[in-house]
Amino acid sequence: MATHKLTISKKLTILIIIALTISVLCFVLLQSISNRVMDHYFTSDERLKSESQVYVQKFSEYVSANDLSTTDRIAFSDWIKSQKSNLFLYVFQDQVLQYDSLYHADDEGAYGSQPETDYDRRNSYPVQFKDGTGNVSIYGFYFSHYYNVAYMLEILLSAMLFITIVLFGIRRGIKYLRTINNEIHILEGGSLDYSITVRGYDELAMIAESIEELRKAFLGRLERIDNLQNESRNLATEMSHDMRTPLTSLIMYLEFARNTPEDLCVETRSQIESAYQKALQLKNRTDDLFSYFLLDKEREADLVTLSVRESIHDVLSDITTVLRAEGFQVLVNGSPTDVMITIDMENIGRVFDNFLSNILKYADREQKINLFTYIEDNHFVICVENKLKINNESVESYKLGEKIIEKIMHRMLGQFSSSEDQENYKIILKFKISRAFK
Repeated sequence: MATHKLTISKKLTILIIIALTISVLCFVLLQSISNRVMDHYFTSDERLKSESQVYVQKFSEYVSANDLSTTDRIAFSDWIKSQKSNLFLYVFQDQVLQYDSLYHADDEGAYGSQPETDYDRRNSYPVQFKDGTGNVSIYGFYFSHYYNVAYMLEILLSAMLFITIVLFGIRRGIKYLRTINNEIHILEGGSLDYSITVRGYDELAMIAESIEELRKAFLGRLERIDNLQNESRNLATEMSHDMRTPLTSLIMYLEFARNTPEDLCVETRSQIESAYQKALQLKNRTDDLFSYFLLDKEREADLVTLSVRESIHDVLSDITTVLRAEGFQVLVNGSPTDVMITIDMENIGRVFDNFLSNILKYADREQKINLFTYIEDNHFVICVENKLKINNESVESYKLGEKIIEKIMHRMLGQFSSSEDQENYKIILKFKISRAFK
């Protein structure tokens, strides 16, 4: 950022000064042109004389109607005030001044003594008063209302020019502010690789630069987190893979020990059986851990749209058959509806494998298993409820099987949820419906 920066307040001050200067110059120019044009049209001798005669005629009619004499000065003042134009009235009789509309009370001593000049005689007109004939001269700003209108228009145009210049000047700043706003919305949408435009050295540019630095820092942090996650996945995958070989050997040796023909005491065989079951349990946990981290390395799901009958019906029938063969009592509830759902055929088997594995591990064979299928909120739902084994020691504390199911369902645009207490276990799979089956 530059050391000598032009702030927004300084820019606005300079802009207002420039706009005000241009507007004042425009006002002066317009007034000069309009005054010259109107003076040429309205102030010619013929035009002024014609207007003067019109007002003298009006005054004569006023005098006759009110039977006024040359000394009825208050009535003369009232008539002048009643006229729209600014008028100056002079009344002479017997070549001396009888009334001047410009005089104040202190000047009235000149009445009857101030002589009539040659200029007054040339520009006056005879009017019959009550006390005789008098000469009347009327001058005035007959067209002042035109000048007033022109003056107001000049002010209005100059003000509009001032506002236009100011608005045009701040338009660039507003446009840049909109650009920053649009780019922030792009970042909000998740496109963190999009750079914020930094333009200029004012406060807006400082804000844009701060947002850009924040974007870079956040992006770098995400990259570091992603690298750490990749390293942890690789480490967990490698460890799971490396543990398989000794576990396989251990399980093989324990199987030999279980199947040995020699007579062994009951306690020894019990210990061998316990070690064998723990080894199998450890192998299952290792396989689940390997599968869980392996999901993140796989390509995107190959989603297809199939009917429930084509994709899931047979699998559910197989699961029901296996459970019944293992001694479970399965109650299937659901309407025979058939809809088109979005699934990944390559991974759907893994979902139901873990699904079946959880039931076999944790369900109580003495209790019924309820399997429901129904449609809810544009999803085809499979719900299984069962009772848990009493004093089950093999329950997973981290529930890797459920996490694997949840990841796969999420990749298929579906949903997974489960709930349990000390006695009951419930699992729900929701597959997104693409359209109704016809």
